[in-house]
Amino acid sequence: MEILDNKQERELEMTMNRREVLKSALGSSVALAGVSWFTLPAASEEATKNTLTWIWDIAYQNMNPAISNSAECYLLGSIYETLLEYKDGKVQPKLATAWESAEGGKTWTVKLREGVKFHDGSPLNSVAVKKSFEYTRDLGKGGSYLFAGLTNVETPDEHTVIFRFKDAIAFDLVAAAQYGGFVIGPAGIDKGDEWLNQGNAIGTGPYKLTEFQQGKLAVLDKFEDYWGGWKSSQFDRVVHPYVAEASTRIQMIRSGEANICPRIPAAQIESLGALPNVSVANDPGWRTQFYLINTQKYPTDNLKFRQALLSLWDHESVLKDIFHGIAKKPVGPVVSTLWGHGTYDVGTYDPQKALSLLEESGVPKKDWKIKALYYAGNQEQIDAIELFRANAEAVGLEVDLNLEQVTTTFLSKARSPETTGHLNAMVTWPGYPSPQDLLGMWKSEEKPVWNLSYYHDEDYDRLVHEGFKLEGPDRDAAEKVYIAAQDRLMQNAVAIFYAEVNRVAAYSSDIKGMDQANNPAYEWLSLYSLHR
Repeated sequence: MEILDNKQERELEMTMNRREVLKSALGSSVALAGVSWFTLPAASEEATKNTLTWIWDIAYQNMNPAISNSAECYLLGSIYETLLEYKDGKVQPKLATAWESAEGGKTWTVKLREGVKFHDGSPLNSVAVKKSFEYTRDLGKGGSYLFAGLTNVETPDEHTVIFRFKDAIAFDLVAAAQYGGFVIGPAGIDKGDEWLNQGNAIGTGPYKLTEFQQGKLAVLDKFEDYWGGWKSSQFDRVVHPYVAEASTRIQMIRSGEANICPRIPAAQIESLGALPNVSVANDPGWRTQFYLINTQKYPTDNLKFRQALLSLWDHESVLKDIFHGIAKKPVGPVVSTLWGHGTYDVGTYDPQKALSLLEESGVPKKDWKIKALYYAGNQEQIDAIELFRANAEAVGLEVDLNLEQVTTTFLSKARSPETTGHLNAMVTWPGYPSPQDLLGMWKSEEKPVWNLSYYHDEDYDRLVHEGFKLEGPDRDAAEKVYIAAQDRLMQNAVAIFYAEVNRVAAYSSDIKGMDQANNPAYEWLSLYSLHR
């Protein structure tokens, strides 16, 4: 009898649990046998041909769309919808068909699409939209800061909504946001935060959330009365199990047991793409990875010391040998595919320059020691910081690597001045289509939430705030202000920007529509765009 080590035992236990969960999701007609996770017998092929199996390793936490400000959008984006949509570099209709601003961007009049229903059969109308936006604003969490200046919502008729704000705002952009902008059914709001957070949902999206087991499984079924209509080739059901181990996910895609796996390890892309039954999407996105440099903690409170770190990052090796072509060198704090970005030299590997800067910093050589705090979010992040440590040690800089397996533990440590790192890992994307949401990472915070650079700069704060106010009335002026803010970040060496990461997903070759599903403005895949 073969003896399993602890990791093998965990994988076996998780596989057995997934079999039971998926058997329940797909029904009793599913046979589970041998080494396969699940197998669909020939007799049920017709009944299951429009089922999509989408695997990932994300255990969603807060399912209330008015509060969620993280990975939950991957699931919520097919259940709820926004008034507007950002696509192909411009704002386009969604639940709203027309919109216009007045009073320099303080007032916005929106015309709603007619004939739209929520999942409970109730109509989308102006009263429902008013209730949803006021609910999000009043909760004051997640993306609600975008609507903090909302003073009044008027409903002159069933399909007209007038939004009034204290200050000018680019409501067309924030109404297309992937956080805070979802329209929630009135009955869901009445049931309250706890009910929504537990995985119950009432939206207008193409799919209804029909089953949710936190950390195990989500099941989506098509909403028959969806305003966009349906074609026979689209997916009727989406089964979305949690699969923790990357090796298991890769095997499931290889064998055809799963149909879609986003964010696959970069090292696996070439071999997966060579399989006749697997395709790989590798498209530009708005996701960016960097290490925030702590500007308050000795010795990285020294500017020359921070600048030295930029010269120890080997961008060429990281992008070629670790990311394997799924990322490019950043141009600065704002991704190059988003309006309002500056263009900068984020650093070139030059150990001699780094050594000179370390010596010029005046920090005694005995204090050339820093801590890098990061988490097991992706293998590329881990491999990149290990290469950095080797490069640093070659010039006499000691890097203590602190890996946290759980993201919440990492954030807890990074947000405390006593336990934070000199380098704190970050993977992020904008919550709405604007540089403001990325630049907000460095706005002054009394108690750090996302500003893990511990950066305090009143002029920078003013510029970001001014850019936000200018987005509505004068986007060109907003762009100039945002670039001025980015200039200050780069001058102060607040981070090591090392990867603009593409939107990568492995999927079954018979699935079509991935080019439409993969919109860089949103972290989620548009499941509605996919078909066989």
